[in-house]
Amino acid sequence: MALKDIGKNTPAVEVIRRVLENQGKPMSLEELSVSVMNTWGRDFPNTPYEQIPLMYKLTTNTLNCSVDFSDVGGEVPIIKREEGAEDEVPLSPELGPGDLNLIVDKLKQVKVALPDEE
Repeated sequence: MALKDIGKNTPAVEVIRRVLENQGKPMSLEELSVSVMNTWGRDFPNTPYEQIPLMYKLTTNTLNCSVDFSDVGGEVPIIKREEGAEDEVPLSPELGPGDLNLIVDKLKQVKVALPDEE
């Protein structure tokens, strides 16, 4: 399906998948967020700090996207927690939005792409 076939009832994950397919190469989570909002034409979460973590979780958890950290220094970003025994944890799809919001500036530069079909 083309991007023009997306309507207000199209699930967010399907919109993300189609945007990534249309792009045909890895794109940053920031670019992906903007493209999805422009394509979908309806209210996604209100602030960029909510969109970026949501895009990360949907692409990594649901679409199993390949993730490229080369634009953030080539290493998986570390989240420094303000409280708790674990002061630092590596970025992972299991982290909640609160954790991801702590590193949104690095996270928005992480590139994602649909996994290669075998």
